[in-house]
Amino acid sequence: MNLENPRSLHAARARSAFTLMEILVVVSIILVLGAIALPVYTSMRSRANQVVAVNNMMQITAALIAYAGEHNGDFPDEGIAQGSSWANAASPLGDNVWYNVLPRLSHNKGLADYANTPARYYTKENLLFLPGAVYPVEQIRLPRPFFAFAINTKLQRKSRTTGQKAKAKMSQIVNPARTVAFLEEGMPGEVRPSAIQWAYAGDSKAAGRNFVERYNGRGVITFMDGHAESLETKTILTAAGLLVTPDKNNIYWTRTPEEDVNNPPP
Repeated sequence: MNLENPRSLHAARARSAFTLMEILVVVSIILVLGAIALPVYTSMRSRANQVVAVNNMMQITAALIAYAGEHNGDFPDEGIAQGSSWANAASPLGDNVWYNVLPRLSHNKGLADYANTPARYYTKENLLFLPGAVYPVEQIRLPRPFFAFAINTKLQRKSRTTGQKAKAKMSQIVNPARTVAFLEEGMPGEVRPSAIQWAYAGDSKAAGRNFVERYNGRGVITFMDGHAESLETKTILTAAGLLVTPDKNNIYWTRTPEEDVNNPPP
Protein backbone atom coordinates (compact mmCIF):
# COMPACT_ATOMS: atom_id res chain seq x y z
CA MET A 1 0.00 0.00 0.00
CA ASN A 2 1.36 3.39 -1.00
CA LEU A 3 0.49 5.97 1.63
CA GLU A 4 1.51 9.62 1.16
CA ASN A 5 2.44 11.85 4.00
CA PRO A 6 -0.48 14.34 4.48
CA ARG A 7 1.93 17.14 5.24
CA SER A 8 3.92 16.50 2.05
CA LEU A 9 0.72 16.38 -0.02
CA HIS A 10 -0.47 19.73 1.40
CA ALA A 11 2.92 21.32 0.73
CA ALA A 12 2.91 20.10 -2.89
CA ARG A 13 -0.55 21.50 -3.47
CA ALA A 14 0.45 24.82 -1.96
CA ARG A 15 3.47 25.04 -4.26
CA SER A 16 1.32 24.33 -7.36
CA ALA A 17 -1.26 27.08 -6.62
CA PHE A 18 -0.84 30.83 -7.32
CA THR A 19 -0.81 33.16 -4.39
CA LEU A 20 -2.97 36.30 -4.43
CA MET A 21 0.16 38.41 -4.77
CA GLU A 22 1.30 36.45 -7.85
CA ILE A 23 -2.12 36.86 -9.48
CA LEU A 24 -2.05 40.61 -8.83
CA VAL A 25 1.41 40.86 -10.37
CA VAL A 26 0.28 39.00 -13.50
CA VAL A 27 -2.82 41.20 -13.83
CA SER A 28 -0.70 44.32 -13.42
CA ILE A 29 1.68 43.17 -16.16
CA ILE A 30 -1.26 42.49 -18.51
CA LEU A 31 -2.71 45.95 -17.82
CA VAL A 32 0.64 47.62 -18.48
CA LEU A 33 1.12 45.72 -21.73
CA GLY A 34 -2.42 46.63 -22.78
CA ALA A 35 -1.79 50.30 -22.02
CA ILE A 36 1.32 50.17 -24.19
CA ALA A 37 -0.25 48.17 -27.04
CA LEU A 38 -3.49 50.16 -27.40
CA PRO A 39 -1.90 53.45 -28.53
CA VAL A 40 0.39 51.54 -30.88
CA TYR A 41 -2.58 49.70 -32.39
CA THR A 42 -4.60 52.92 -32.66
CA SER A 43 -1.73 54.68 -34.38
CA MET A 44 -1.20 51.79 -36.81
CA ARG A 45 -4.90 51.70 -37.67
CA SER A 46 -4.92 55.46 -38.19
CA ARG A 47 -1.95 55.22 -40.57
CA ALA A 48 -3.62 52.38 -42.47
CA ASN A 49 -6.83 54.41 -42.82
CA GLN A 50 -4.82 57.38 -44.03
CA VAL A 51 -3.18 55.25 -46.73
CA VAL A 52 -6.66 54.24 -47.96
CA ALA A 53 -7.80 57.88 -47.96
CA VAL A 54 -4.77 59.04 -49.95
CA ASN A 55 -5.14 56.20 -52.46
CA ASN A 56 -8.90 56.65 -53.01
CA MET A 57 -8.76 60.42 -53.21
CA MET A 58 -5.82 60.40 -55.62
CA GLN A 59 -7.69 57.96 -57.89
CA ILE A 60 -10.70 60.28 -57.97
CA THR A 61 -8.47 63.30 -58.59
CA ALA A 62 -6.73 61.51 -61.47
CA ALA A 63 -10.18 60.74 -62.89
CA LEU A 64 -11.11 64.43 -62.57
CA ILE A 65 -8.05 65.44 -64.57
CA ALA A 66 -8.83 62.78 -67.20
CA TYR A 67 -12.49 63.86 -67.34
CA ALA A 68 -11.52 67.49 -67.97
CA GLY A 69 -9.15 66.36 -70.70
CA GLU A 70 -11.98 64.49 -72.42
CA HIS A 71 -14.58 67.28 -72.03
CA ASN A 72 -12.89 70.39 -73.35
CA GLY A 73 -11.49 71.23 -69.91
CA ASP A 74 -14.90 71.23 -68.19
CA PHE A 75 -15.39 69.84 -64.69
CA PRO A 76 -18.27 67.53 -63.77
CA ASP A 77 -21.11 68.86 -61.58
CA GLU A 78 -20.32 69.19 -57.89
CA GLY A 79 -23.78 68.06 -56.79
CA ILE A 80 -27.50 68.17 -57.51
CA ALA A 81 -29.47 71.35 -56.82
CA GLN A 82 -32.40 69.29 -55.54
CA GLY A 83 -30.12 67.43 -53.14
CA SER A 84 -27.96 64.34 -53.47
CA SER A 85 -30.51 61.80 -52.24
CA TRP A 86 -30.21 58.18 -53.31
CA ALA A 87 -33.14 58.67 -55.67
CA ASN A 88 -31.73 61.83 -57.26
CA ALA A 89 -28.24 60.35 -57.60
CA ALA A 90 -29.65 57.37 -59.48
CA SER A 91 -31.82 59.55 -61.74
CA PRO A 92 -30.72 61.53 -64.83
CA LEU A 93 -30.04 64.43 -62.43
CA GLY A 94 -26.93 62.62 -61.27
CA ASP A 95 -25.58 61.58 -64.66
CA ASN A 96 -22.87 64.26 -64.75
CA VAL A 97 -22.11 64.62 -61.03
CA TRP A 98 -18.56 63.84 -59.94
CA TYR A 99 -19.53 61.02 -57.57
CA ASN A 100 -20.99 59.09 -60.50
CA VAL A 101 -18.77 59.90 -63.46
CA LEU A 102 -15.35 59.92 -61.77
CA PRO A 103 -15.48 56.52 -60.01
CA ARG A 104 -16.83 54.96 -63.23
CA LEU A 105 -14.07 56.61 -65.23
CA SER A 106 -11.58 54.81 -62.96
CA HIS A 107 -13.44 51.49 -63.47
CA ASN A 108 -15.29 51.55 -60.15
CA LYS A 109 -18.93 51.90 -59.19
CA GLY A 110 -20.50 55.34 -58.95
CA LEU A 111 -22.83 56.45 -56.18
CA ALA A 112 -25.92 55.61 -58.27
CA ASP A 113 -24.78 51.99 -58.52
CA TYR A 114 -25.34 51.63 -54.76
CA ALA A 115 -28.81 53.19 -54.69
CA ASN A 116 -30.51 49.80 -54.32
CA THR A 117 -27.86 48.37 -51.98
CA PRO A 118 -26.78 51.30 -49.76
CA ALA A 119 -25.19 48.97 -47.21
CA ARG A 120 -22.48 48.13 -49.75
CA TYR A 121 -21.72 51.81 -50.28
CA TYR A 122 -20.31 51.87 -46.74
CA THR A 123 -17.75 49.15 -47.40
CA LYS A 124 -14.21 49.01 -48.75
CA GLU A 125 -15.43 47.93 -52.17
CA ASN A 126 -16.59 51.53 -52.69
CA LEU A 127 -13.94 54.01 -53.86
CA LEU A 128 -15.84 56.84 -52.13
CA PHE A 129 -15.76 55.07 -48.73
CA LEU A 130 -13.05 55.97 -46.20
CA PRO A 131 -12.70 53.54 -43.25
CA GLY A 132 -11.41 56.27 -40.93
CA ALA A 133 -14.62 58.30 -41.16
CA VAL A 134 -17.30 58.14 -38.46
CA TYR A 135 -20.39 57.58 -40.58
CA PRO A 136 -23.83 58.11 -38.97
CA VAL A 137 -25.00 54.98 -37.16
CA GLU A 138 -28.23 54.78 -39.16
CA GLN A 139 -26.59 55.65 -42.48
CA ILE A 140 -28.08 52.71 -44.37
CA ARG A 141 -31.65 53.76 -43.58
CA LEU A 142 -31.18 57.45 -44.28
CA PRO A 143 -32.52 58.91 -47.56
CA ARG A 144 -29.19 60.35 -48.63
CA PRO A 145 -25.61 59.07 -48.68
CA PHE A 146 -22.80 60.65 -46.68
CA PHE A 147 -19.44 61.61 -48.17
CA ALA A 148 -16.15 61.29 -46.30
CA PHE A 149 -14.44 63.48 -48.90
CA ALA A 150 -15.84 66.03 -51.34
CA ILE A 151 -15.01 68.20 -54.31
CA ASN A 152 -13.77 71.73 -53.64
CA THR A 153 -16.88 73.87 -53.98
CA LYS A 154 -14.91 77.12 -54.27
CA LEU A 155 -13.92 76.28 -57.85
CA GLN A 156 -17.47 76.68 -59.16
CA ARG A 157 -18.71 79.80 -57.40
CA LYS A 158 -22.15 81.33 -57.20
CA SER A 159 -22.46 84.93 -58.40
CA ARG A 160 -24.05 87.40 -55.99
CA THR A 161 -26.01 89.03 -58.80
CA THR A 162 -27.23 86.03 -60.81
CA GLY A 163 -27.26 83.39 -58.07
CA GLN A 164 -25.83 80.92 -60.60
CA LYS A 165 -22.58 78.99 -60.55
CA ALA A 166 -20.34 79.25 -63.57
CA LYS A 167 -18.78 76.04 -64.85
CA ALA A 168 -15.12 75.78 -63.97
CA LYS A 169 -12.56 74.78 -66.59
CA MET A 170 -9.15 73.25 -66.06
CA SER A 171 -7.66 76.03 -68.20
CA GLN A 172 -8.82 78.57 -65.59
CA ILE A 173 -6.72 76.97 -62.84
CA VAL A 174 -3.70 79.24 -62.48
CA ASN A 175 -1.65 77.00 -60.18
CA PRO A 176 -2.76 73.32 -60.42
CA ALA A 177 -0.05 72.08 -58.04
CA ARG A 178 -1.43 74.29 -55.24
CA THR A 179 -5.17 74.37 -56.06
CA VAL A 180 -7.42 72.11 -53.97
CA ALA A 181 -9.33 69.43 -55.88
CA PHE A 182 -10.79 67.25 -53.10
CA LEU A 183 -10.70 67.40 -49.31
CA GLU A 184 -11.67 65.12 -46.47
CA GLU A 185 -14.81 66.43 -44.81
CA GLY A 186 -16.47 65.65 -41.52
CA MET A 187 -19.58 63.67 -40.69
CA PRO A 188 -22.28 64.88 -38.29
CA GLY A 189 -20.94 64.15 -34.84
CA GLU A 190 -17.25 63.96 -35.79
CA VAL A 191 -14.91 66.02 -33.62
CA ARG A 192 -13.67 69.30 -35.06
CA PRO A 193 -11.41 72.08 -33.70
CA SER A 194 -13.24 73.70 -30.78
CA ALA A 195 -12.67 77.22 -32.08
CA ILE A 196 -14.79 76.52 -35.16
CA GLN A 197 -18.50 76.06 -34.51
CA TRP A 198 -20.06 75.07 -37.85
CA ALA A 199 -21.50 71.57 -37.97
CA TYR A 200 -20.28 68.92 -40.39
CA ALA A 201 -22.73 67.64 -43.00
CA GLY A 202 -20.96 65.00 -45.12
CA ASP A 203 -22.11 66.63 -48.37
CA SER A 204 -20.81 66.03 -51.92
CA LYS A 205 -19.19 69.48 -52.06
CA ALA A 206 -17.15 71.19 -49.38
CA ALA A 207 -14.65 73.91 -48.51
CA GLY A 208 -12.16 74.58 -45.74
CA ARG A 209 -14.66 74.88 -42.90
CA ASN A 210 -15.81 71.31 -43.69
CA PHE A 211 -12.27 69.89 -43.43
CA VAL A 212 -11.69 67.20 -40.82
CA GLU A 213 -8.56 65.83 -39.14
CA ARG A 214 -8.89 62.05 -38.92
CA TYR A 215 -5.30 60.84 -38.68
CA ASN A 216 -3.39 62.00 -35.62
CA GLY A 217 -4.46 65.61 -36.08
CA ARG A 218 -4.26 65.69 -39.87
CA GLY A 219 -6.53 65.21 -42.88
CA VAL A 220 -5.98 64.59 -46.58
CA ILE A 221 -6.31 67.13 -49.40
CA THR A 222 -5.59 66.49 -53.08
CA PHE A 223 -4.51 69.08 -55.61
CA MET A 224 -5.25 69.68 -59.27
CA ASP A 225 -1.96 68.18 -60.42
CA GLY A 226 -2.96 64.87 -58.80
CA HIS A 227 -0.82 64.83 -55.66
CA ALA A 228 -2.06 64.61 -52.05
CA GLU A 229 -0.95 66.22 -48.80
CA SER A 230 -1.67 65.58 -45.13
CA LEU A 231 -2.55 68.89 -43.45
CA GLU A 232 -3.77 70.37 -40.18
CA THR A 233 -6.90 72.52 -39.97
CA LYS A 234 -4.91 75.48 -38.68
CA THR A 235 -2.96 75.44 -41.96
CA ILE A 236 -6.07 76.24 -44.00
CA LEU A 237 -8.49 77.96 -41.58
CA THR A 238 -8.26 80.88 -39.19
CA ALA A 239 -9.69 80.57 -35.67
CA ALA A 240 -12.79 82.39 -36.96
CA GLY A 241 -13.31 79.77 -39.66
CA LEU A 242 -12.13 81.85 -42.62
CA LEU A 243 -9.89 80.35 -45.28
CA VAL A 244 -6.26 81.37 -45.03
CA THR A 245 -5.34 83.31 -48.15
CA PRO A 246 -2.84 81.84 -50.65
CA ASP A 247 -0.23 84.50 -49.93
CA LYS A 248 0.09 83.03 -46.43
CA ASN A 249 -0.08 79.26 -47.01
CA ASN A 250 0.32 78.81 -50.79
CA ILE A 251 -2.97 76.90 -51.00
CA TYR A 252 -5.52 78.00 -53.60
CA TRP A 253 -9.24 77.26 -53.26
CA THR A 254 -10.37 79.46 -56.16
CA ARG A 255 -9.32 79.33 -59.79
CA THR A 256 -7.17 82.46 -59.62
CA PRO A 257 -5.44 84.28 -56.75
CA GLU A 258 -7.43 87.43 -57.60
CA GLU A 259 -10.72 85.84 -56.48
CA ASP A 260 -11.73 86.58 -52.89
CA VAL A 261 -11.45 83.15 -51.28
CA ASN A 262 -13.90 84.01 -48.48
CA ASN A 263 -16.60 85.77 -50.51
CA PRO A 264 -18.51 85.03 -53.73
CA PRO A 265 -17.69 87.03 -56.84
CA PRO A 266 -19.79 90.14 -57.66
